[in-house]
Amino acid sequence: MGIILSSFVGALFFLSENNNSFEIENELASLKSQGYLSDNIGIEFHPFNLTRINSGNLFGEQKKLLTSDDLVNRPYLLNFWATWCGPCRAEFDDLESLWKENNLVVVGVNQGENRNLVERFIMTYEPTFEIVLDLDLNLSSTYNIRGIPVTFLIYNDKVYDKWIGPISKSRVETAVALLEENDIIK
Repeated sequence: MGIILSSFVGALFFLSENNNSFEIENELASLKSQGYLSDNIGIEFHPFNLTRINSGNLFGEQKKLLTSDDLVNRPYLLNFWATWCGPCRAEFDDLESLWKENNLVVVGVNQGENRNLVERFIMTYEPTFEIVLDLDLNLSSTYNIRGIPVTFLIYNDKVYDKWIGPISKSRVETAVALLEENDIIK
């Protein structure tokens, strides 16, 4: 009976592992069929030049502005968020992990909040990825942001993916790996 039970558990584990792989392949196929992870997903890239908060360690404290030109030849996530947004706060750990573990540049674009409020928030969460201020909501408006969080995967002035709601670390990693495999990210 023990042998039968352990064989059954092993089979379930094997099937669940294969099912998980199958789900990822289906998700990627679905994204590709919708035009994502290609050269043109129907979202235009918009350059930016925004004030930095001294949280990020990409450029050090001397750089006051962050521009899209600073990120040429680097894949990055452009993440729109606010301090009052619960899902935004919930994804900060995954964004930090993507920055630290995957060396994927993360730019958190705060939507229209007071600099002092954002700085106090940052003291609590202590992100080391870049935080910039979209005080006049120009960039948010240009990207047609209606709700947050929203995140874009960008490389060399092209948008390759978009997430509405909290990101999935594994989906971001899979998207970046797929772009690397197809020699889009070099």
